[in-house]
Amino acid sequence: MSLRPSRRAVLTAAVIASILHTATALWIWRTWDDFWRANVLSWMDFPISVTFFHLEGDALLGWSLVAGGLQWAAIAALLTLWVGSTTHRRRIP
Repeated sequence: MSLRPSRRAVLTAAVIASILHTATALWIWRTWDDFWRANVLSWMDFPISVTFFHLEGDALLGWSLVAGGLQWAAIAALLTLWVGSTTHRRRIP
């Protein structure tokens, strides 16, 4: 069973956004020092990062990967739906 083009585009955008978020978060975690990486991850995942501001270390990274990845997947999916709805010409009956 194949998906409609709009659903396929939304799913693709959500998966790509979560992959890019994961790659970026892991890159920041491995290359930046403790203070800066926590700040960058918090700003990158704002406003959902407010829920895990109190965490440190691996717990911060884990919540950033899960919650931030879901946030960015939802943003990408909604933007894809919006752009798709504005680009299709409406048929007049």
